[in-house]
Parts: sequence; C-alpha cells; structure tokens
Amino acid sequence: MFDKTQYVIEQKLVTLRDAYGVKDVNGNFLGYVKRQMLTFGPKFWLEGTDGTRLAEIRGKALRATYEVFNAQNQLRATIKPAGKFAFGSPEWRMEDPKGQQLAKAKGDFMGHNYQILAPDGSVIAQIHKKWVSIADSYCIDISRQGLDPLLILSCAVIMDHVEHKGKGPLEGVFRIGQPP
Repeated sequence: MFDKTQYVIEQKLVTLRDAYGVKDVNGNFLGYVKRQMLTFGPKFWLEGTDGTRLAEIRGKALRATYEVFNAQNQLRATIKPAGKFAFGSPEWRMEDPKGQQLAKAKGDFMGHNYQILAPDGSVIAQIHKKWVSIADSYCIDISRQGLDPLLILSCAVIMDHVEHKGKGPLEGVFRIGQPP
C-alpha cells in the first residue's frame, strides 16, 4: 500500500463505521483508513484489503500531538503543531522518534490545499480536495521520494481530522478523491 506516488481516499457513502477506501489514481483498491469511535484521544488505522493493520495513528487527548506507528507497533514519527497558527493556515512539524525534523506541513484549511515540505523547504507532496464530487475527497501527489508515504498519508489524516473536528457525523475522517 505504501509504494505509490499518488493516492486517492474516497468517503464511503454507506457504512456502519467511519471507513474510507484508499485507491491509486487508476481506481485500484489498496485498503482503508478507519477511525476508532470510542477512545480517549483520536485513533485511526490504515489497513490492507485483507483487513491487516498496516499502521496506526494515536492522538493525545489533551494536546494536538499524534504518534504514527508501523505494523510492528514501532514509533515512526510524531506530528504536532509547529507553533505558528494563523487563521486558516496552520503549520505542522513531523519528527522522527529522536526528535529530528523529517518534514513540515503547511495548509490552507479554507482552500483545502496542503503541502508537505522537506526541512530545506522543497515540496515532497501536495494534498488537495476535489471540489466536484458527490462525496468529500482529496488527492495526495508525492513529487519527491525520501519520506515514507505512510507518514505523508498519516499527516494528511491528522490535518483533516483537526480541520473537521466537531462538524457532524463525518467529523475527523480523511476523505480523498481523484486528482483535479
């Protein structure tokens, strides 16, 4: 699932739980993003088509800090606010388990456009919402290798969760669609 350069995550219109399909841009199904409903602090996981958990995102209940774990339950990164929150334009910092910066994410919540940037400021990936769609959807386009796609997908899930928190029954689940 984490060997692609473009991802599509689509909101499932009929489901008993918050589950969203992950596809490549050709429509090939890769897996799901799911949210655990009853938990202290937000918790998401990515799973393959066979139901195997491939990764988990655990949010801290009292602060906007999220930890990303791989399938072996090893901490891969911590994602937290970078301290610069201007209205509609937050920044996030992604650190490895030793606290070294891996990337930062900048977003325009109003326009639903985000960028994942390397420490030198170059663009690693772009995330954008598809505006003409029946269901909410986003596209992730990885333009530069070097950062694990698991971490890019996780960062997108976290930013979407924070943006949609408290906005109804679909709150807090990432929705991605075809590229514009």
